Amino acid sequence: MIDKFRQYIQDAEKILITSHISPDPDAVSSLLLLGTTLKLNFPAKQIRMVIEEEPDGLNFLTSYEQIEFKQLPSVLEEFNPQLFIMVDANNFERCSRQHGAEIREYVAKKQIKTAIIDHHEPEGKDDEAVYINSGNPASAQEVYELCFKGLKLQKPNGYAQTTMLGLYADTGGFAYHNPRHSETLALADELIAAGADIELIKNAIYQYTEDDLRVFGELAANIGSSADYTYSFVRDEFVGDWLKAGKTAAELHRGTEVFVNDFIRNIGGRKWGFIVYKNVLYGDNFYSVSLRSVGDVKDVSDIARKLDGGGHKPAAGGKVQAANVQEAIEKVRDVITQV
Repeated sequence: MIDKFRQYIQDAEKILITSHISPDPDAVSSLLLLGTTLKLNFPAKQIRMVIEEEPDGLNFLTSYEQIEFKQLPSVLEEFNPQLFIMVDANNFERCSRQHGAEIREYVAKKQIKTAIIDHHEPEGKDDEAVYINSGNPASAQEVYELCFKGLKLQKPNGYAQTTMLGLYADTGGFAYHNPRHSETLALADELIAAGADIELIKNAIYQYTEDDLRVFGELAANIGSSADYTYSFVRDEFVGDWLKAGKTAAELHRGTEVFVNDFIRNIGGRKWGFIVYKNVLYGDNFYSVSLRSVGDVKDVSDIARKLDGGGHKPAAGGKVQAANVQEAIEKVRDVITQV
């Protein structure tokens, strides 16, 4: 696959690189690492990095300003690339909030070559010409190994900090179960020697606003449990008041991520769980579902795939359509009983 990917790069004059909606640190770092590396090594090519939604707090990364935050269909039509690369995502729906099917149709019509560089479970992935997934804990590690060990390319400015961001974030500070633990720690040691600053990264990704804490408090107040899992939710009234106050759905998402990542699998001895909240970014009456598990206790990606989503065994997400948040919770719990 590496040779085929190399050939696709060499054959393309225009290359478009993207990642998933609600981009997390690994999405941004893997996209930025690949884009800046290709720009350095193939200066005659036109290479664009585009994500539909902008995250908060990651603009400290070198060359971050080169990322464009635009709707993918308009960029595809205007740019007309010969190669379309998805990183940290394995299908078009993960890369566009509303236009996944439209993008797939356009790519097929124009016969644009596609490549996926990902580390999630392969179920649900789109058909593609190149699929690279070595089972690393972060897509940043996938990109690093591909570019610098496989393709032997030159490293761009800021590569160490950019790679470390994705690595640190998606391993939970190197705490999560990882079948490639020795390779990941060896890479981390290499990045630190090259100037990566873990303290700076930790401080950057663990910054919270007062609104984040309000969302956290809402979820903490609404905790429920079953025999082996914990769940919580954001009330529809809270979401309605939030939006009326001029705050965005993306800002709401930030607070939910804090709770689901740090607490939902660590309450009362229960080692996995989920949260539910209304997400107007998907349209009326849609609810986001975020699931987390400790180690191999529960494969939550199985649940997420039945909720029109996907992810990792310990971290996944999906969505349901429901009349209210209580109905959404019951739909998720019904799926849990079927898995």
